[in-house]
Amino acid sequence: MTAVYAKIRKSFIAFLGAAAISVMLSGCLTGSGYAGLPWFGSDTGVVTKDPEVLPDIAWQTNNQRQELSAEARNAENSGRPSLQTIPGAAPVLGKGVTVAILLPLTGKSANMGQAMLKAAQMALFDVGSANFNLVPKDTQSTPSGAAAAAQQAVSEKADLILGPVFADDLKMVKPIATAANIPVVSFTTDWTQAGSSVYVTGFMPFAQVSRVVQYAQSKGVERFAVFAPQTPYADVALSTLQRAGATIVKSARYAPSQPDISQTVEAFVGPDKANLGFDALVLPVGGESLGALVSVFDGAGVSNKTTRLIGTGLWDDEALNRNPALHGGWFAAPDPALRRDFERRYQENYGEFPPRLTSLAYDSTALAAVLARSGDAPFSREKMTNGRGFAGIDGLFRFRSDGLTDRGLAVLEIQQGKARVIDPAPTAFATAGM
Repeated sequence: MTAVYAKIRKSFIAFLGAAAISVMLSGCLTGSGYAGLPWFGSDTGVVTKDPEVLPDIAWQTNNQRQELSAEARNAENSGRPSLQTIPGAAPVLGKGVTVAILLPLTGKSANMGQAMLKAAQMALFDVGSANFNLVPKDTQSTPSGAAAAAQQAVSEKADLILGPVFADDLKMVKPIATAANIPVVSFTTDWTQAGSSVYVTGFMPFAQVSRVVQYAQSKGVERFAVFAPQTPYADVALSTLQRAGATIVKSARYAPSQPDISQTVEAFVGPDKANLGFDALVLPVGGESLGALVSVFDGAGVSNKTTRLIGTGLWDDEALNRNPALHGGWFAAPDPALRRDFERRYQENYGEFPPRLTSLAYDSTALAAVLARSGDAPFSREKMTNGRGFAGIDGLFRFRSDGLTDRGLAVLEIQQGKARVIDPAPTAFATAGM
């Protein structure tokens, strides 16, 4: 047992780094009161083929990509869309729409930034048009670098800014872009910075938790238990559970730095393993820390054989699918079938597997390229907040009037090494949006 707990300790210490990243991406999500948190009910999506409600802007299939490319080739003054490959290079002024993309192309986060730029370039050649100029700007993996990149975008009269990736960078970029009246589509999950023509596209736990919990309730799951680290991310997951109407019969929190949680788990489970008192156990963690945690719970007699394990989008990780202790677990995420085609083509193009966030860069660039063809003011609030939304490789999404992003999510179950859809993602929004 000593070796097992040594491994668990190592995994939970490693979780400290992951928690730090979560805070960096998600921004200020703490607080004992949750009245100010946004709400993402999952009752706005429907599965339909009705063309009257389906998004009229989509690029997630091969046929649609080909149609869009054909449109670009047949356009007046057709030619390849422009990618200014030198960070900081000025766009070709007077020739169509200019979009700046702010990424960490150098510094500590350069690997992520370079991968996202590759994804953006894929979107450019999939759906771009001759009047579309994409201009990379290097944030140098620092907030001050992000501010300088935003200033460059303003001076070059960019029509739209994509990025940055991190919450602290966005805090520097937002006032610069707002003063210049340039809309921003950011890749962060810091919902507190949404609004004033700043749209936040990152995958947020609000929608993920409400989606999977409401599905579980529809399947007869009534009593929920929560075992979660003391992190801002878990705070949000717990508050969303409450707002979704879940009956939480038991909950416990632990410090992410806690080296041995076996006693905490044993106390949480209690002595009566045959009568746990809950139908589902929500674990809002991911990565190695989740693997270690479910191993401890399994040793304490709690698994998908005795209750239903439920997670968040942090479970959208192929490495976790190989853990037998998670087989049967549920979580909500974009339908992976659409993303697999993107991942395959990315690997063919660049010889490496794309990090998860690269799909945000692809979808945002594709959307900008399509809207660039829509005539005057292509990135106006009216066009950006189209109530019918858009369909990308991460599925159905739309920008809300508050700057947050509604997403159509599927519910997945981990089955024998693979996450499979058990409740499909909606194909259209049933309401006009917020």
